Amino acid sequence: MSADNIVQERPEKNFEFKRLGFTIKFKVSGDGLICSCNYEPTQLGLPITSDELNGFLGEAKIREGIDQEALKILFSLAEQKKQVSDLIIATGYPMQKGEDGRIDTSMLDKVENEEESDDQVDLRQVQNFINVSTDQLIGTVLPPREGIPGKTVFGFNIPAQDGIVFNLSLGKQVRLGEDGCSIYAEADGRMFLKGNEISVEDIYVVKGDINFRVGNINYNGFLEVRGDVLDGFSVNATKGIKIQGNIGSCRIESQGDIVFCGMSGQEKGSIFCGSSVTANFIHDTTIECNGNILAETEIRNCDIKTLGNVQVNKGVLVGGSCIAMGGVEVATAGSPSSLFTRIVVGTNYNDLEELNQLFNELKIVLEEFKLSKDRSNSENLIKQRATIADKIQEIRSRYYENANAKVNVKKKLYEKVSLTLEKISEEVREECSGPVSIILNTVEGGLRFLTMTPLTVKAADIERVYVQEAERAREATE
Repeated sequence: MSADNIVQERPEKNFEFKRLGFTIKFKVSGDGLICSCNYEPTQLGLPITSDELNGFLGEAKIREGIDQEALKILFSLAEQKKQVSDLIIATGYPMQKGEDGRIDTSMLDKVENEEESDDQVDLRQVQNFINVSTDQLIGTVLPPREGIPGKTVFGFNIPAQDGIVFNLSLGKQVRLGEDGCSIYAEADGRMFLKGNEISVEDIYVVKGDINFRVGNINYNGFLEVRGDVLDGFSVNATKGIKIQGNIGSCRIESQGDIVFCGMSGQEKGSIFCGSSVTANFIHDTTIECNGNILAETEIRNCDIKTLGNVQVNKGVLVGGSCIAMGGVEVATAGSPSSLFTRIVVGTNYNDLEELNQLFNELKIVLEEFKLSKDRSNSENLIKQRATIADKIQEIRSRYYENANAKVNVKKKLYEKVSLTLEKISEEVREECSGPVSIILNTVEGGLRFLTMTPLTVKAADIERVYVQEAERAREATE
């Protein structure tokens, strides 16, 4: 490309042509892209003709982007002896800059849209970040595009300007693929893009309440909420949740630890935790947990199922049901008003649910057997009964290392508390003062009330001592 074809920004150019019947002026912008004209008719002489105009344009060397419709307007007004001001009669072709290189994350948008299968509008669904998983493709670096050259009204070329190469900066927990443009996550979390840096963040902090502004949260990482979680919202964070405030009637879920101040579930709230739950108080909430549950003040009217233990340090466990495979330790169990409270320890709640289903199936089989008059059908029902009985026996024989059929009460055990330790169930008929540990009495039957020992001392180990003493006493009498 010759130097004559490269156009630089210059002062505007003006061209003036006078004839007996008119004066016409052309004004070309400094970038050479716009030519406008002013037309001034005189009393004597004829208006401008097409040949004259073409001649003037030729003298001014204006030959690109001439607008024929604008010329028609000029001729029409000239015929009427009317003045024309700033009529654009030619337009050049501006250079189009090439698109800069960038990171394309549209593949993540597609994943999010595929997950949104419900056509109903939920005002709580306002999540503004995208979850990613380990080894997931989260972005692609796109190269810059070539620009498109332009041309002035004088016919000079305007060189194209290509896009700028994207200067990628890899943040934490991301890697660049072998192709040099594919970006992959190296951890679960949320994709974070700021400027030219891309990273995966596994900690998300909400600096206030979870409300309609924040919406429900579903996050592949650890979530910290520095306010409350208002009624009706759900929170799911795979690596753990810490809530500095209180929780209303909500669904809280995590595979990690869940820590919060208090929760009033209003009989609709629920917690599912793959690890441990720690709180000040929990009211009217359904809890399913794989680890321990620790409440500093109280647990009231909750439906609890956990594979760990349940502890209430200073207050009461009252109302509802508590199934804790690892045992229970509370300051107070039950209430002076004798509110029914169910405590089940030493048993896997999944086994209980499976047993209940098998007993229901066995009941149906026995009823069908009573009504059956067909011998072959009766034999089939007998086989079904035997199969169910074997399954029941297999479940009852399962062993769990952390099972601990033990209840510790530090201060008071009230009436109407139902205690189930493995296969033995008793309802407290008279209040009992603590500190006391309650375990199975395998020697005499029923329950054994002892001086309290920590939950770390297992009931089976304590009872083994009593069994050995009973055997020695029996041997001494023989």
